[in-house]
Amino acid sequence: MNPSGSDRTVPRIPTVLLALCALVALGTGGALAAPPAGTIVDIENTGDKLLFYPAVEFERMILTVTGPCGYEFRQVTKDREMVFALDERTIDGVYRFYVTREEEVDGNIVQILREARAENDAETPKALCREGLLPAPPLSQTSGFLVDRGRIIYDPEAIEDRSVAGPATVTSSLGHGAGGNGGNGGDDGGIQVVTAADFVINDDLIVDGSACIGFDCVNGEVFSFDTIRLKENNLRIKFDDTSVVPSFPANDWQLTANESANGGASKFSIEDVSGGRTPFTVEANARSHSLYVDDGGRIGSRTSTPSVEIHTIDGDTPTLRLQQDGSSGFEPQTWDVAGNETNFFVRDVTNGSTLPFRIRPSAPSNSIFIDVDGDVGLGTSSPEAALEVASTSGAFENVLKLENNSGVGFILDNTTADAVFISVNNGGTAYTVNYDDGDPAEFSLDADGNVTLSGTITTTGGTCGGGCDLVFADGYDLPTIEEHAAEMWAKGYLPNVGPTPENAPIDLGDKTGRILNELEHAHIFIAQLNTQLSESRSEFERELEAKDAELAEMKDRLARLEGLLIGSPTVD
Repeated sequence: MNPSGSDRTVPRIPTVLLALCALVALGTGGALAAPPAGTIVDIENTGDKLLFYPAVEFERMILTVTGPCGYEFRQVTKDREMVFALDERTIDGVYRFYVTREEEVDGNIVQILREARAENDAETPKALCREGLLPAPPLSQTSGFLVDRGRIIYDPEAIEDRSVAGPATVTSSLGHGAGGNGGNGGDDGGIQVVTAADFVINDDLIVDGSACIGFDCVNGEVFSFDTIRLKENNLRIKFDDTSVVPSFPANDWQLTANESANGGASKFSIEDVSGGRTPFTVEANARSHSLYVDDGGRIGSRTSTPSVEIHTIDGDTPTLRLQQDGSSGFEPQTWDVAGNETNFFVRDVTNGSTLPFRIRPSAPSNSIFIDVDGDVGLGTSSPEAALEVASTSGAFENVLKLENNSGVGFILDNTTADAVFISVNNGGTAYTVNYDDGDPAEFSLDADGNVTLSGTITTTGGTCGGGCDLVFADGYDLPTIEEHAAEMWAKGYLPNVGPTPENAPIDLGDKTGRILNELEHAHIFIAQLNTQLSESRSEFERELEAKDAELAEMKDRLARLEGLLIGSPTVD
């Protein structure tokens, strides 16, 4: 309670509470009912269905029903009633429904929130909230109902009568002994009937014993260890703060045991009467230690011995649900974080309950490690690259596998230049490397081992084991053609190329260098032969010219001889 005036003293809470209890027992008629919470849906029970008719304007209405054996039903509507119907999953037992009403959010605000989320901007939503541009918390309506022998029991209009002695009289046990207020003067110890009246006590009230308050208290009530007992069919304790100074808190609260409606929930709640909300509820038959806070501030869920700050126990997949309901303008999204003997996982409830993240029991340390600089290690706690995959198996192991049911590849993207696409094509017939420059792949390796290059090959390793250009150097021991030919025929291969068995693997770079060496030998031999041929031709031409001169001379001598013979007298 807070002061309602500057000269008001702080009351002693225990005595005031006892005074209230005593006054109610003496004739105020039992606990006061809380004002009804705001109704956002009207509910019709047909026995096998509950129909929820929206009673207020809304952008979106969400119905959630939970029940035995993990039963959960959810329905969302934007323009019509919602329906919960019994089916093969709805066994007999206690159920609870929760209806949430969401307001329409301005499209411009939604866009601003999306952009802020994309930029990891946490300040913009706070600023919008301060400016009153975000919607208020969603309105909700909740209650319980029963399913008994395949029928729904829920009738909020059927409320059990609170009075057993009639509205004008109450039963009191204060008349025991030698009379008393309103007593009959007898000493039979019976229960006296008195006219209902208010009692005002202008001093502290001290009860040396126990107090029972409610219509069903009886003379000779056995209290056991109870100090205060509330006893009737509708139980409430209301804290009605009468503060009038605006700067003082004045919220009213209420402790409520069980709902009053037929088929309603058996539960204990702390209700925010002024706000029309119920921030805390415990349902009947909740497991022992459903919520337990130990002396170290550790919170146990279903355990009285929490080992860490929050410790939860369940027989089947303990789960934490993170549900963004859309009430603040962001798109609705629900995630589950859970674990069991099979795996620890994150479940995307909104999108088909997929499991995008899973960890198997006994996974080794550092299976996934993110360093302070953002480097990711798989199997290592000291990654030296943006992604490092490490294994210590001591044997051959595939440490990286890229898999797809069609073409698969990866991209090396230098953001200041062209990207490189490395892939296996859709047909699975070729491994390719392609620069993103608009032309076909620069490199292709097919399943038969055939390589296609659109450019040239340059090697920088040792490729001239046979000497290469050394054949042109001074001092090189160049064999003669005859010597080289003899060695070639003797070995069955070119001496500097070496043996090349059929279908055997070869060192292409080294082999190419050796072939070049033999090619240079061959060109030297060709040059030598050409020189020899040129020299022989020159000699032949000289000899031919000499023969031509001799022939010309003989032709001349023959002509003269013929002339002599023709011009001479005939000899008889």
